[in-house]
Amino acid sequence: MDNHNCPICDKELKAYERYPNYVCKECSSRAVSKTGRKLIFSNIDFSGGYIAYYEDTKEKYNSHLCFIDGVECIADEARFGGIVIQVKKIKSKIANM
Repeated sequence: MDNHNCPICDKELKAYERYPNYVCKECSSRAVSKTGRKLIFSNIDFSGGYIAYYEDTKEKYNSHLCFIDGVECIADEARFGGIVIQVKKIKSKIANM
């Protein structure tokens, strides 16, 4: 498993077995809440953890669910720090043929 394509924009990325449905950095930057408010994700502190905020008010966002270009995604803490966003459900390419 050497290559992976962003499930949102199809950009070629390095594949990670742990994160088979992860989205690229550019797409991750467009993550919004269900109501369309821009979200910011980060680790709680140096040791990790997950926290999310609304970009406009810095109010805490108490969910991992987000949307990128209308696609339902999940944001979470990555194994060795940072945040990873993955598409919740991948459409079958066979179904689209």
